[in-house]
Amino acid sequence: MEKSSVLLVEDDVDFREALQIVFENNRFKVFTASDGEEALVNASKFRPDIILLDIMLPKKDGYAVCHELKADKRTSSIPILMLTSLGKKDEGKVGAELLARGHDVEVFMEKPVEPEMIIQKALELIAKSSVKTKQIPKTKILIIDDDPEFLAAIKITLEENGYETVTSYTGEDGLLAARKEDPDLILLDVMLPRKDGFVVCKEIKEDEKTRLIPVIMLTSVGEKLTEPGYAKAVAVTHKADDFIDKPVNSKELLKRIRMHIGPMRRLI
Repeated sequence: MEKSSVLLVEDDVDFREALQIVFENNRFKVFTASDGEEALVNASKFRPDIILLDIMLPKKDGYAVCHELKADKRTSSIPILMLTSLGKKDEGKVGAELLARGHDVEVFMEKPVEPEMIIQKALELIAKSSVKTKQIPKTKILIIDDDPEFLAAIKITLEENGYETVTSYTGEDGLLAARKEDPDLILLDVMLPRKDGFVVCKEIKEDEKTRLIPVIMLTSVGEKLTEPGYAKAVAVTHKADDFIDKPVNSKELLKRIRMHIGPMRRLI
């Protein structure tokens, strides 16, 4: 059975080492960080199952670290257990906990705390996170484009934002991938070898298995597509759901993808 992993972010060496021993005795793989910047690097690098995060840290405090972790698609789903000694006074405790909740911390615990309680909470959070991950599969996007550099760049952008990607370089291969992979959305270039994007789109929309998959066409011939009546005629004839001009703006692309993919898509 694979070990669970934890990232301990704590600048107090003695406390960090004591926690490390406790977690290792409970069969955890342990990573550590002694300041906020190192925490961000190690969280992205190791992708632990849970992060124990102190508030008072050098370089970046725990709140700032938490904010950046939750804003990053690569680390946003990792549960955070925040530990602090700020709560010795009632007012300090309330304020610190409210700030922690405001930064989407899953659990807030005040030092001193029994190691057994930390382990118990960590295991509970990992279990909940695992169930949630299994219940929500990643959205799959098929990219059909014959430009390797463009494909690589778009693939990185989409995967960094939590999407699964499949790629094809030709129209014929793209049609096969659409039928085999059953993607949630297709990004389709107009200029393709063997079969151009318009023909591919038409065949996708005429196939009973793939007809409900949203297709966003990517093109560098946008001037012609914006001529009166032309884009509409192409869309009606080939049944594309949307068009985006190249070079593609990443923010606009992600916005369009979210527009066409929703929880109630493909009910048939």
